[in-house]
Amino acid sequence: MITIKVDRERCQGYGNCAIAFAAAFDVGEDGLVALKRDLVGEDEAGALRRAAYDCPAEAIAFARNS
Repeated sequence: MITIKVDRERCQGYGNCAIAFAAAFDVGEDGLVALKRDLVGEDEAGALRRAAYDCPAEAIAFARNS
């Protein structure tokens, strides 16, 4: 499993994460990132990497659980 962390203070509300990986990210009513879930499987690692890469504010981090 992979744990997702978001820094809402860095988030600028571009929404690229929600476009890249809608199963894990959404844009909240305040216009900032909202996590739908904070754990994803290895089979979703590519979508998670894309979401993190597409974030111009670099507000997304993730780590594999041991």
